[in-house]
Amino acid sequence: MKKIVLVAVLFFSLFSLTQAQNFYTRLGVGVSGGTSSNLDILYSYSGTESDQVVTVVPVGFGRGFTGVAAFGYKPLKYLSLELGISQFMGLPRIADSVMKMPGGSAIEAKVKGNMLSLQPSIVIHPGFEKIDPYARIGFILGIRPVVNAMAKATISGTNPPVESEAIRHYYGGVAVGLNAAMGVNWTLNSLISVYAECSFNSINYSPKYSEVVFYEKDGVDQLSTLTVKETKTEYYGSIHPDEVIPDTSPDKQLRKSLPFSNAGFSMGILFNF
Repeated sequence: MKKIVLVAVLFFSLFSLTQAQNFYTRLGVGVSGGTSSNLDILYSYSGTESDQVVTVVPVGFGRGFTGVAAFGYKPLKYLSLELGISQFMGLPRIADSVMKMPGGSAIEAKVKGNMLSLQPSIVIHPGFEKIDPYARIGFILGIRPVVNAMAKATISGTNPPVESEAIRHYYGGVAVGLNAAMGVNWTLNSLISVYAECSFNSINYSPKYSEVVFYEKDGVDQLSTLTVKETKTEYYGSIHPDEVIPDTSPDKQLRKSLPFSNAGFSMGILFNF
């Protein structure tokens, strides 16, 4: 977190190099589709009971909607420095799954991710008066990435069967990636412009922790019946597979890479002041 704050301070310290008041604020919304996938999260079943087929379901977390607020400064006619704050809200991916769940095997699973991020970048444009195309390139610092995995299961071996539902929350750590965009600004007057752009983000997220935050059987809360090991997991680059972890401590697993990369289209309004 200290590194993120330092980047922001260094970024805006460039403003003191000149006394020209050529600032702007950009507000926009966009939609995107994922461009990369993870192949070991969800699985789909088909066929008969005696001849069952398990198929990998590609899962990418880059599909969703984004809102952005950016603050910029133009030290030169052809160059702008910009710091954006964006909130990405992912759409869920649904499939039959072998996702582990307390007390049974999941029948249906749904995963989705959200990310609050900072985007320091450089914008290059020819400086045309009315219609001004531009290219932007910079970094993405995912300061609050979150992934939720929701699963519904039927617990076998009981009569009648017991319906179970759980939600696991993945969190911790910072995601770092690259951002690029190409677009056009249309000047309405000296204070207001509108813009449209195509953007590309390359970013993965590796959570440090996960926790079961919701667990019910037949509509009755059962979260308090789970052990610490069943509810909490810590992720590491290496683990000892033979280590015996007590029920009073979090489980340990290898780290996962969750892809948030995407390509999308956005539009919005720009205020000069």
